[in-house]
Amino acid sequence: MQTVLPPSSITAEPGEEIYLHREFKGSHGHVFAMAVSNQAVYVSTQRLALQNDGWFLKRVPLKDVREVSLVRPRPGRTYVLSGVMMVGGLVLSTLMMWQALNPMPGAPYVVSGVPFAVAVAGLVLPVVAKGRRTLLVTFNRGSFKWRPQFAVDKKTRETCNTIQNELLVACERAGLSTSGQ
Repeated sequence: MQTVLPPSSITAEPGEEIYLHREFKGSHGHVFAMAVSNQAVYVSTQRLALQNDGWFLKRVPLKDVREVSLVRPRPGRTYVLSGVMMVGGLVLSTLMMWQALNPMPGAPYVVSGVPFAVAVAGLVLPVVAKGRRTLLVTFNRGSFKWRPQFAVDKKTRETCNTIQNELLVACERAGLSTSGQ
């Protein structure tokens, strides 16, 4: 049986010991919370997955959890996205500058920095994505994934990695099957 609890309020059941409770609030409404006890795993979820929906902690008994693992995503998608962003940004920049250097008489033309920014973001994306891992909790029915947001600053990346490692250790302590890469 799965119980839905409001965030930051884990009420331990009789005989339950909370090993770890972590919350992470990133930019753009990125919210993650998870807790591990000797009886259950608590994972964050949203009611309808709408942007303004509140999030809750869902209690899943340990008997319903098969495995907890840290998985490195395949870099292929990141490289493809990076390439598309770089090429697209450069093409749009070239077209924009061509139009700016050969304006139509009497028509004002505004130059934007967005295409340049997209090209630079495509260049930086593989560096930012390096070392990013997905926390995967496999249940008897379904699974839960936490893929941290892309973070440019080192502190946020280290915070996400630390939270994931602490959760893996707490799951081992709870007797769950774990694997980390």
